[in-house]
Amino acid sequence: MTGHGEVDMDVLSEELRREQKYFDVAWDHRERMRSNLGLAAGAAANSGAANRIKQDTQARLDRIGTAEEPVAFGRMDDEDGERFYIGHHAIFDDDSELLVMNWQAPAAARYYEASHADPRRLRLKRTFDCSMNRIVSFSDALFAQLADAVEELEAYEEISDALLSDLESNRTGTMQEIVRTIQASQFDLIRADADQLTIIQGGPGTGKTAIALHRVSWLLFNSLGNLTADDILMVGPSPTFTRYTRLVLPSLGDTSVAQVDVHQLHPPVKRGRQDDPAAVKLKGDGRMAGLVRRALYGRVGPAEGQHWVEVQVGNRTLSLPTEDLKPLVGRSRASTGTYSERRQLFRELLTELVSSRVRLDRGRLRLALDPAMDRLWPSYTPASFLRELYGSRDRLITASGDEFTAREVSVLHRRPAERLSDETWSDSDLAVLDELDHLINGVKSSYLHIVVDEAQDLSPMQLRAIARRSRNGSMTVVGDIAQSTGHWARDDWDDLLDHLPAELPHALEELHFGYRVPRQVFDLAARLLPIAAPDVEAPQVVRDGPADPTIHRVEDEDERASTAVRVAMDHASHGRSVAIICPATGREDLERQLTVRDVVWRAASAGDLGPGVNVVSPQESKGLEFDAVVVLEPDDIIAEDERGHRLLYVALTRTTRYLDIVCVRLPAELTDSPHDERARPGSGAAKPTSSGQDMAGDCGVSAFAGQKTTSDTQQSARPVSRRFVDLGAEEVVALLKETVAPNLWQAVLDRAGELLDQESAR
Repeated sequence: MTGHGEVDMDVLSEELRREQKYFDVAWDHRERMRSNLGLAAGAAANSGAANRIKQDTQARLDRIGTAEEPVAFGRMDDEDGERFYIGHHAIFDDDSELLVMNWQAPAAARYYEASHADPRRLRLKRTFDCSMNRIVSFSDALFAQLADAVEELEAYEEISDALLSDLESNRTGTMQEIVRTIQASQFDLIRADADQLTIIQGGPGTGKTAIALHRVSWLLFNSLGNLTADDILMVGPSPTFTRYTRLVLPSLGDTSVAQVDVHQLHPPVKRGRQDDPAAVKLKGDGRMAGLVRRALYGRVGPAEGQHWVEVQVGNRTLSLPTEDLKPLVGRSRASTGTYSERRQLFRELLTELVSSRVRLDRGRLRLALDPAMDRLWPSYTPASFLRELYGSRDRLITASGDEFTAREVSVLHRRPAERLSDETWSDSDLAVLDELDHLINGVKSSYLHIVVDEAQDLSPMQLRAIARRSRNGSMTVVGDIAQSTGHWARDDWDDLLDHLPAELPHALEELHFGYRVPRQVFDLAARLLPIAAPDVEAPQVVRDGPADPTIHRVEDEDERASTAVRVAMDHASHGRSVAIICPATGREDLERQLTVRDVVWRAASAGDLGPGVNVVSPQESKGLEFDAVVVLEPDDIIAEDERGHRLLYVALTRTTRYLDIVCVRLPAELTDSPHDERARPGSGAAKPTSSGQDMAGDCGVSAFAGQKTTSDTQQSARPVSRRFVDLGAEEVVALLKETVAPNLWQAVLDRAGELLDQESAR
């Protein structure tokens, strides 16, 4: 990438003025368009047609963004001298000439696809950094120069100055759109064919969530009217995650896409019950679908051994032989439709049967048959039926057949509340209730494309709830097997595919480059992968963070909580968003310390995150990111889950800049030793903060403590030797800059150190 330091400052200033002038002209045309649309909406009368005009006008206003947004974020110049500006929204002048191209337009694809290896006939790609519509700076990629300067390396991934700038900016508590910094490998997945089930496997910081969100926007723009916002559903793992990502699509102009967490896919019920682990596991099992179906239709028809059904019709009691009723039940059950629709058919057939034997108008006859209907084909809501089923051991045994053990039936059986309105339900009940809602009432809403994020943990019953809402099997499913934890932890994607629609072909795509997690942090977290997920390929991390991870060893639990709060407050004082990722065993002590110190903080369990201090459980942290992360007691996190090493891997990789670990004990996998092949020589201690002090105080210990740092080496050299050290270092740096991509500098230096060690040993 060429930076401003290589350009004459006078030339740069003149170029900046020219670009700003273009931005100002485009802004004037956009705001004129906004004003005209506002006048059109205001002129519409109060009629149905006028309301449609207003709705259409508002949709067009949403598509041009706000007055505060910059008109463009990029520019591309092709080999023919054509120049195109790229922005969130298309802008035209008064003669309908294109001033700014929408990033979703097919013609804009080259902006994302171009690289040194294949510039797509582009000469230059420029990325703007703006404050509102004022250009602060820009960075250029001159593809001819890149092709000359970059040697073909298998692990090479271009990373722009603009992306690095975004990665260094502070998190705000909500996810931001990444349109201006989408990388070529990400863009290929954003525009992948919609007529398939696409699984995107990506490690921490690879951008899989951002890809899924921007894919929705791209599909809407390029569907030629065949896909609307109402045709798309986005499903996240939790309310916290959904709130975190909720602003991305509106910022891209797509305001009406439904975004829900997986626990909202159910009828409205009173929640709050806590199930034990055995019940959680069982209720998520796909066998539950068969159990509730058998139990529901097991309530239909005359009772076993019953020969007559009495029906009170006026003053007369009519006895109907069950042999006459069974064909009606069989015909109704064999019909297509839901439980309620089949019940209605049975009512009509029963009415015909009774009316052939007594003379009574059909209205009065229907009322007279209500008691018999309640016995022969009861009416249920999902909650009323499941309450009744859980409360009856006999019905559970009958419905379980040969698929469930006596122990499993006991796990499901529970005493019901006195009234249905008093019944509380657990999170694991919700997918079962949704299954019943589907059986009784059918699917109320279905979608042409469904996006499922953090899908690796979903139970078979949750996957069924999602699958039944798909009209055609078109889905984008994203996640990371290495982060799969909980009762349905997986080692590959095959099990998940078994529970999703199979109408369309499947495609598994992998993301190989990690952008947001710093290399120093990922090097530490990756030590867990041989245990956590030995078959998952770790992403190649392309950026360094500002400091090595810092480990704070403490004597006891009280000191642990106070140290964690102190470290978090230090980060927050520098304007950073902070997550204290805390296992359940340390939560009470931590909250007490936060209260004692009058810290303003937010709990992810409440479904909200803020730009300051946040307290997050390891499970809740999935998919989230913060400027700084403080992880409490890794050993306790490991103990919380059967796949505890995966849970710790998740916790360690939630940061974009700083990582602190506060612990009484440190897991062996994270402890440096001469036998640790993942130990990184020469890492040194944590770098100081802008205040000049170690960010965590004097109790901080580098995750790579015990290694000699660069400053240690320089301080031990004599003055004359120091001069030669500096000169030699400058030559090495100059050579690296000329011949090797920045993301490979550390790897080259590490390898050089190994070669020198081998040389000196001879």
